[in-house]
Amino acid sequence: MEPTPTPTPPPVPVPRPPPPLVSWIYLGICLLLFLPHALQGGPPDRYLLYGPAIAEGQWWRVLTANFEHVNSMHMLFNGLSIFSFGPVVERQIGSGRMLIVSLIAGLLSAATALALMWHYPSAGASGVIAGWLGLALPIAGARARKVLIQWTVLLVLVSLVPGVAWAAHLGGFVGGLVPGLLIRSAYRRTPTQPFRTFDRWALLLLVLATLAVVLVVAVHAGAQPGSVQG
Repeated sequence: MEPTPTPTPPPVPVPRPPPPLVSWIYLGICLLLFLPHALQGGPPDRYLLYGPAIAEGQWWRVLTANFEHVNSMHMLFNGLSIFSFGPVVERQIGSGRMLIVSLIAGLLSAATALALMWHYPSAGASGVIAGWLGLALPIAGARARKVLIQWTVLLVLVSLVPGVAWAAHLGGFVGGLVPGLLIRSAYRRTPTQPFRTFDRWALLLLVLATLAVVLVVAVHAGAQPGSVQG
């Protein structure tokens, strides 16, 4: 009698990663804000980061400037970065942490831009994107880190172009780098709980970034308006 063949077990379904909702929503809001003025010659003023206007009480600019873009090329480059890079980072850390890191990076980007470029209106998602880059560098593998270092060099070169809000890039990068270092430190101690330290400090980091904006505005409240920078 021939042995009964062992039945082949059914394939184990591989769970699909959750959709990168934060990245997609961020990109969608940026596009919705940009489309109404896509064909206009000048940037919209009411959403730009501008120190004197914020000192007069227009605090919404601190956040809306991270969504607004001043021309088609600006929107194109930042939109492609959000679309291609954002989901990669978000799937690594989860949507909740992605939202918190984006807020920290956006706030610290605004604080640095206001501190060093008070009189010059600026806008764009590049401060938040720089934060994602700062976050990804410490937690990436060796091969991916080489690519991210190249992106960092490119970010530095772009920041040196006249008219670019380099201070926003700097602040955003630092705003993402700190959470990235916390995640890496926790992973080295307890690889099964890489987000433990960041989760504990996330709210405090968010509060500190908010206080940084308030402090900078308070210090520069008496500054005089200057020329517009796109």
